[in-house]
Amino acid sequence: MNIKDLYYFQRLISTQSYTQTAADFHVSQPTISQAIKRLERHFQTTLFFRQAKTKALVLTPSGQQLLLAANDIISNWQHVNESIGHLRQHTLRLGIEPAVGEHYLPALTKPIIEQDLLSSVHTVEMGANQLVKQVLGGQLDLAVSGNLDQTLDERLAVTPLRPFHFKILANPEHPLAKMAHPTFKEALKSPFVILNATYLNKLVFHQLAEQLSIEPQVLFESDNSTLISGLVRENLALGFISDIATPPADDLVEIPIEDVQVPSVHINLIRRAHQFPIGLFKQIMDIVEQTFKAEDAVTKE
Repeated sequence: MNIKDLYYFQRLISTQSYTQTAADFHVSQPTISQAIKRLERHFQTTLFFRQAKTKALVLTPSGQQLLLAANDIISNWQHVNESIGHLRQHTLRLGIEPAVGEHYLPALTKPIIEQDLLSSVHTVEMGANQLVKQVLGGQLDLAVSGNLDQTLDERLAVTPLRPFHFKILANPEHPLAKMAHPTFKEALKSPFVILNATYLNKLVFHQLAEQLSIEPQVLFESDNSTLISGLVRENLALGFISDIATPPADDLVEIPIEDVQVPSVHINLIRRAHQFPIGLFKQIMDIVEQTFKAEDAVTKE
């Protein structure tokens, strides 16, 4: 069986036209017809039939199964071609979430420079959801990103690097900071400033509010963690922070969240499940994992 036959089959079902499919691939119409016959001979079944009234091509159950498999095979084949191309060029595309990059990128960059790999690694910054999409789509080889553990796609291979911990950030003069046992429920009586949708903080914040069936007051959303701290410092609102996104501030109070179930969130090293970690790929994976282990060891001291 030729993989081109799967391409022809996939496009034919999409266009519903032998003529259009042949034109798309710059081949003759009999070429498409012969490809379909080869597939049907191979699987010893009929893949589709033409509806009498509308002339539409209707997939049989076998055809439906083959189309699903063809979509995966073609997608993986394209990714393999891209990956081998990057191996030939000795390049790797690495995505990193802004909050993670702010905290870890200097430490990650040092060994990359020391191992003379800087020219081979192309780093881009984007939000967690977009990183996952680009890894799945083949635009990125690796991503370092915070993710809700239950939302990751089974087509991804995921290495947990460290957990996120979320807290409320308050001015020492705020009433919540003066309580003996402050709660998230009590905190939601005050306005909040939070990081925007580029970060997971916003999603987690709203999930916690939903647990309590309370509509939160969000005074402001920003992609700037320093601005969040500044607004809290002025006692204009409370902040919702993680230990990754916001640098510690000695003049502010960090309040743990204990009265609601905080979703499990980790910083993960993400790749496509079928992508084998060899060569440059393995080198960068090792650098990322070792950097996080070293940083974690320093934090615990």
